[in-house]
Amino acid sequence: MGKCLFAALLLGAALSASAQKNDVGVTFGGYITFDNPLNIGAAFAVEGSYARRIASVPLLAVSAELPIAGSTKSSIPTLNGTVLARSYTSLFISPGLRVRLAPRFFLSPYVAAGVGYGRFNRQLFNGLTSSDGAFVVDIGGGLDIKILRFVSLRGEIRDFNSSSIGLQELIVRGRQNNLFFTLGLGARF
Repeated sequence: MGKCLFAALLLGAALSASAQKNDVGVTFGGYITFDNPLNIGAAFAVEGSYARRIASVPLLAVSAELPIAGSTKSSIPTLNGTVLARSYTSLFISPGLRVRLAPRFFLSPYVAAGVGYGRFNRQLFNGLTSSDGAFVVDIGGGLDIKILRFVSLRGEIRDFNSSSIGLQELIVRGRQNNLFFTLGLGARF
C-alpha cells in the first residue's frame, strides 16, 4: 500500500511538472494595413496559435510558437480613387518565439516575434484571381487574463510586415505592415 501511494505521488509530481507546457489560442478581430498609401480598408480577422514552453524561471517563460492568421475580403483602392481589384484576402504563418512575463499570475503580458510566409489572394474585376507569396517578419504582443484555472481571455496586437500585395510599383517602400487586433481565448494544458 505504501509503495502504491509513493508511486502515485511520484506520478502526480511528474505530471504537474510537465503540466501547462502547451498553449493554444483562438482570437477574432480586425485587420488593417499601415504605412500603405493605398489606404486599404479594414477586414475581419481570425488568428490561431500554438505555443510550447521551452524554458522558464519563476517570472519568465519562453515558448516556441506557431501563429496562423488570416483576413477576409478587404477592398483595394488606388491613389486616384479607382480600384485595381475587387477584394483581397491574406494568410500569414510565422513560427517564432514568445516571451511571457509572470506566466502563473492572473495577468500575464507577452511579446512575440517570428519569420515566415504571407499569402495574398486578389479577386480582380475581370473575374480572375491572382496570388502573391511574401517573406514575413512578425512582431506582436498581448495580455492574458485568467478567467479559469487553465483558460484565459486573450487580447493581442500583431504586425506581419511583408512585401506589398503585388503593387510594389505604386508603393514607395515596397513593404507594408499588416496589423491584426484580436480578442479571444487561450487554453493551457
